[in-house]
Amino acid sequence: MKNYVEEISFLEEAAIKAWNEQLEIIIVPGWGSNLISMVDKKTNTELLRVPSSSAEFWEYPVLFGTPILFPPNRIDKGKFHFGERTYQFDINEQDKQNHIHGFVHTRKWDVSKIEVKEETISIITEFDSSKHEDVMVQFPHHFIIRMSYILNDNLFAKKAEIMNKSSEVLPFGFGYHTSFLFPVETSLFKLSVDKRWKLNERFLPTGELEDISFRDELNKGMSLSGMKLDDVFLSNPNNKGLQTAQLLYGSSGIEINYTVDQSFKHWVVYNKDGKSGFLCPEPYTWVTNAPNLNVKAELTGIQGIEPGDKKIVRTWIVVSHKKLDSKTTILGGNKHELFY
Repeated sequence: MKNYVEEISFLEEAAIKAWNEQLEIIIVPGWGSNLISMVDKKTNTELLRVPSSSAEFWEYPVLFGTPILFPPNRIDKGKFHFGERTYQFDINEQDKQNHIHGFVHTRKWDVSKIEVKEETISIITEFDSSKHEDVMVQFPHHFIIRMSYILNDNLFAKKAEIMNKSSEVLPFGFGYHTSFLFPVETSLFKLSVDKRWKLNERFLPTGELEDISFRDELNKGMSLSGMKLDDVFLSNPNNKGLQTAQLLYGSSGIEINYTVDQSFKHWVVYNKDGKSGFLCPEPYTWVTNAPNLNVKAELTGIQGIEPGDKKIVRTWIVVSHKKLDSKTTILGGNKHELFY
């Protein structure tokens, strides 16, 4: 199998394009190291929501490609206490008076390595907070996030290393706002979850967990036709290892298995109005507004990174094809490997 990688211009932005016989990807370091495009070569199908212009991207950057969220989702009025510090983040969701989605998905990252070795393409990018004064003002910790992107056959793997270079414990929450194209009338979605976090009018968890009326259907695989989702789910505790969200496109037979490691305990599932043609299964290590919830840390997922230490989280996307007939369901096996 032939593997290729090259530096290109994507919507007038410097980008990295890599491909093999199965998949083609584009990463834009200047847009938060965003994996902005993933194409299934067998059917020539774009799998991610891709902007048509730079202006369209910047209008709502979190809804294109796979934005990296550090920290993920909303923080009440942008304020919380952790350790000996009180943090105040910018209010960037004015209508709800929240901070949302952190510091790294709209800022420029550096490329530190591009390598093709046998069947594997590796691309490594880094974000260094000390290079961004506006980040350090809000979050006074020197941290580095190193993203390793691995393309091999029909598997795309990501490893995130979050390193605390400061002298204080760093509050840690991490996630991805993965924006898949999703033709709702012909597609199915499967996700193994147990409960749903009850939200208030500002889309912040109240601290209560509630039953999901469609849990069994979601666990088995269901149509989302007519459903509007902006829900925060707790993963099924019976799945103590890897968690997988599955998408099956009935029109093409493409099956996407989006697998995350045990660090990710929560999923936000967002599809705007339910009829806009995209679906965002968002894996989070901590739940929305985790630092402000009066709930055990084991449940919210909030944790700290000690000075000089780091956290590593991994995800995998496997793209395969199913032979479709009238009895086709979303059931199917996962294929993923650890490259590290």
